[in-house]
Amino acid sequence: MNIKIILFLILIPFFAISNEVNIEDKSVEEVVKQRMANMSKIKAYSSKMYPMTMSGEFDEIKEVNEKLLHAATEFKELFPEGKQGGKASNLIWEDRETFDTYIDNFIKSIQDIAISIENEDSVSLMENFNIMASNCGTCHKKFKN
Repeated sequence: MNIKIILFLILIPFFAISNEVNIEDKSVEEVVKQRMANMSKIKAYSSKMYPMTMSGEFDEIKEVNEKLLHAATEFKELFPEGKQGGKASNLIWEDRETFDTYIDNFIKSIQDIAISIENEDSVSLMENFNIMASNCGTCHKKFKN
């Protein structure tokens, strides 16, 4: 395995911790607004990335994927207990284990896209993009009101 990939995989938890969202002092409305903003970013980055997966422009795809990973990692932190609201289903808090599994799978698929990019593997990139999109849809079907 390439040393860059190994370093990337090792550093992901550090980046996730260092980019934690400070939501303790925010109102429910502020947290909901931030959740919606992050979801919009995730949708925008995913939509932008889709046609790029067929372009072979790995540097450009990498840049968008890094933004997508950051938005998704941050998004996960925007569902603390007591901050229910917006279009988020109460089931997120009632079945937290499943929600966390779904979002972890989504984040993992974005990390897998990064590996495909690093390897400049177009076939794997498209496969991993489709897995990421499927993970997104699975969570929406279960948890979006």
